[in-house]
Amino acid sequence: MKFRKSLLALVVLLCLAVGGALGADIEELKKAVVRIGHLEFKRDVPVRYLDRARLSEYIERLFESDYPDELARKEEELLFWMGFTPEMIDLKPLRRRIILENVGGLYNEKTEELLALEEFRNIDMINAPALAHELRHAIQDQHFNLEQLLGDLSDFDDRKLAALAAVEGDATLVMILQIGFDPELVGDALNADSILSFSALTGASTLASAPAILKYQLLMPYLEGMRFSQAIVAKRKWKGLNRVLGRKPLSSEQVLHPEKYLAGEKPLAVFTRFRPRRGELAHSGVIGEYYLNVLLMQGPEPADAASGWGGDLFSLYRDGDSRLLLWESHWDTIEDGSRFHDDFRRFLEREFRVDFRDGRHGDRPFLAGRSGAGYFFLLRDGARLFYARGNDRGQINELIRGGLYD
Repeated sequence: MKFRKSLLALVVLLCLAVGGALGADIEELKKAVVRIGHLEFKRDVPVRYLDRARLSEYIERLFESDYPDELARKEEELLFWMGFTPEMIDLKPLRRRIILENVGGLYNEKTEELLALEEFRNIDMINAPALAHELRHAIQDQHFNLEQLLGDLSDFDDRKLAALAAVEGDATLVMILQIGFDPELVGDALNADSILSFSALTGASTLASAPAILKYQLLMPYLEGMRFSQAIVAKRKWKGLNRVLGRKPLSSEQVLHPEKYLAGEKPLAVFTRFRPRRGELAHSGVIGEYYLNVLLMQGPEPADAASGWGGDLFSLYRDGDSRLLLWESHWDTIEDGSRFHDDFRRFLEREFRVDFRDGRHGDRPFLAGRSGAGYFFLLRDGARLFYARGNDRGQINELIRGGLYD
């Protein structure tokens, strides 16, 4: 099972915003989910109720199974060397705490059952939307196989984020309509800051105090995914939305800009030629537009810093204690690449106190620098940007001397 969890703080906040009791039993709720989402169950979905302790144990076992230590270490290193965190963080226990603070319910794709808290037997204005959300996931799974759709990519890979946004945004839209609320008003009123504030008030304080990349990795699929789903319904009706998971978005760019999804604008495939002579490739993937917006954000919400993104690829190499991160990105225009290059340089100088110096290899100018956070290399070549960071000066010099900045 690819671990998903419903963000209970979002569900509760929506319910409190709407108010009003919802009298229904689980069978009536299933019918409502079918009616709202215009997609039938292929088979019945059993609901198993557990007390909070047993549900927490169940979810923790799933988390341990789906999030092995080695994957957590790779993600820790990616977040640090790319610049999302100022220092290495102990990612796995932090993510575990966030998940367990938001225990409410979960549809398990492997067992094809819905797990919910015992108190959810009596359906009310709080738990009806949460159950509706998970029942929509059951329908999605029966039609599109969620485990296969979400794949084995890292949660911090843009391709996984895009697929998750399609899944969670769709279910969130169904949930909001089940409450009887106007999704346009919800979309305008709800933002990451309001959800994080509410999470802290309800005791889910780990999410509110977590590094920005963890907050927005969790929130984006619900908020931006819901807006994406709204846009698809507006253009293609529910028939169009119910086809999305059969042709999932390939990038967060397509989620943030639904017109690009509808036009079939695909991300560019990027291939990096440089390989260090020492070390093994430990991790690779795509950062994408949304995570780059989070990286350069300076206010309460991710900025539109990475507009014009065309495609990218990161590669993380290990050699003993040495680490080398390579990141290459392609942009729609030279102006887009130049703007992001300048913003990214200022970010590195501000966050890591990098002292960049001008360099040149043949006719190609670049920036190289160092700080207590490692060695840095940055080059823009037209609409292409190449970035390297590591803790081994010899590897950075090998990159510079080789001239293979792609």
